[in-house]
Amino acid sequence: MAAQNEATNVVVSVTLEPVAPGHHAASCRESLEAKTRHPPVMIQDVRFSRSGEMDVMRYAVKEFRGQSVNQENIFACRLYDNTYIDLHISKINYSPADESLLADVLNSMHVDMMTRSSAELFQQASRFYLQQDYKSAIGPYSQALELEKTDPKLDKLLWYVLIDNLGMSYGITGDLQRARETFEYGVSKDPAYPLFYYNLACTYAEMNDASQAASYLKKAFDHKANALPGETMPDPRSDDSFKKLMKTKEFRELAETLSKSR
Repeated sequence: MAAQNEATNVVVSVTLEPVAPGHHAASCRESLEAKTRHPPVMIQDVRFSRSGEMDVMRYAVKEFRGQSVNQENIFACRLYDNTYIDLHISKINYSPADESLLADVLNSMHVDMMTRSSAELFQQASRFYLQQDYKSAIGPYSQALELEKTDPKLDKLLWYVLIDNLGMSYGITGDLQRARETFEYGVSKDPAYPLFYYNLACTYAEMNDASQAASYLKKAFDHKANALPGETMPDPRSDDSFKKLMKTKEFRELAETLSKSR
């Protein structure tokens, strides 16, 4: 969207740009810095700042095609819901007296946050998860879990899936600490559900903690009768998380014994 005030010659535009998976709020500054690397015109006096939730960049364009324009440019970037919201304010024949005009536009920008239910967030995250885009799944899954902690709305079965998939997403992307915390939260709410213990065993195995991995694996099979209808206990002998531990006799014997009881 773009607009111009013909009386003041202030031009304003707003663009929306999808954010690549895995980016974070700090990358909004990076997106502004990228605009300075190959600009279509010569720019001067580049400077960066923050305004509320926005990263801000300013620069001047003194000439365009040999003509003096003395254009001041302000770019403000806000990351929201996997989208860069970019505001561009510019004015030709700029003088310090025009600063209040530009500041008024910059300060008027705000984003009305969209409220989504845990079910909507769960559905969004699950689409990423099924596409094996685990980094992108973490955000909406974690938001859904925070909502469920204070105002539970999900069906119990979906709640189990939420915990499992969020923990798995953390684990697969290398954040084992948050994976552990997620599964521990699940156990704190339902200490009878075996898959939370099993996933904790996998997490500790990835952390090279053989003792904890074995302990939680035993607990998982101790609670196997509480698996959900249609669920079966995984075979630890073929689980990649336990591949290193299977090289030790003690853990291999434990895995063999538990697998026979599936």
